[in-house]
Amino acid sequence: MRMKMRTAYILISVCGIGFFAFAFLGQIRPSALEDAISVTCLLGLLTALIATLIIGLARWRKSSRWWMGPTLLCIAFFVGIKICGNAEVWTATGDWWFKKHIASYVAIVDSIQSGAIRCSPTFDRIYNVTSLPPYTKYVSAARCPDGSVLVEFHSRADFPPPPMGYLFKNYTETNSCIK
Repeated sequence: MRMKMRTAYILISVCGIGFFAFAFLGQIRPSALEDAISVTCLLGLLTALIATLIIGLARWRKSSRWWMGPTLLCIAFFVGIKICGNAEVWTATGDWWFKKHIASYVAIVDSIQSGAIRCSPTFDRIYNVTSLPPYTKYVSAARCPDGSVLVEFHSRADFPPPPMGYLFKNYTETNSCIK
């Protein structure tokens, strides 16, 4: 029975650490693969929580004082996920990545504002951007006649909702040219 409990500890640890690692990677360089693995690990933890509770009550309780250990480990990972969400660890990671590559984002915004990259006053996808920032799938933008710019960067993540970021240049809420 102890071997099965040890296997449960290993599987729970792999799922928990896998979730944290791929959730972190998904913020730095988003893709459908990181999202899929992260969700799979999360579902693995949920399944393990239910399974270890049932098996622990039925079998492990008779042979070990630590029969609740695997279930408590699952709960600890869920609490860690909640704490990271409340502490905005995932958002801070994405913000750090964006700030690290801000120069490449600003270069595109400046090119749109100067007219080097053409776009209309209506907010639409831009196809003539030659060098996108890292892990950016495409850019949507609008440039008003007064020179103000609104640019939206869409990441490569295909898992809904796709993360995006916005950059404004001389654009205010009172500016009504972009609808």
